[in-house]
Amino acid sequence: MIAQEILTHLSESSGYTLKGSYTPDLIASKLWLLTELARIAPTVGTIYALGSWYGNLAVINRLDPVIKYRKLINVETDPKFLQASERIHDHLGIGNNEYMLKDANTLDYRQLGDSGCVVNCSLTDMPGRDWFKNIPVGTLVVMQARDHDPNRQFHSTEDILKRFPLSKVIYQGERNLQDPETKYTRYMVIGIK
Repeated sequence: MIAQEILTHLSESSGYTLKGSYTPDLIASKLWLLTELARIAPTVGTIYALGSWYGNLAVINRLDPVIKYRKLINVETDPKFLQASERIHDHLGIGNNEYMLKDANTLDYRQLGDSGCVVNCSLTDMPGRDWFKNIPVGTLVVMQARDHDPNRQFHSTEDILKRFPLSKVIYQGERNLQDPETKYTRYMVIGIK
């Protein structure tokens, strides 16, 4: 019940359903992320996918395998999303996934290792900054945000970097996209904390 109340206050235009998680704009965002990450680090150890929703990052990579990873940890606060992720991944034969019911702001990243990566595509929906503060220095980080979001406005990659500064920026870019209701710009930054 609490999760449902929270969802009613969020504003993902694609809708908080499995179908809504696979709109063309969100698929394009994940493909873009995986493509750019593969150029930087085609093989990584453990990936923490914060706010993993339905575990789509693993699904997209399975369908178009551009990056290799040892383990992908899907971090989510809604158990229904995690349960659906696990069923989908099992059905598709996607291994090396872990499902963590946890607030990203309380993570200690103990499974990260030297070649790990933290992915957060939910900057506009994720309250707090501890998820970022707790990432070990020297870790590869991927962040995506969008404009036209009432929760938190990001209007450039610089807005992301002001809020979540990296010691080294390796990639920054933007894509003009359209969800089912509105045109928007998605921003992405990849770098080392």
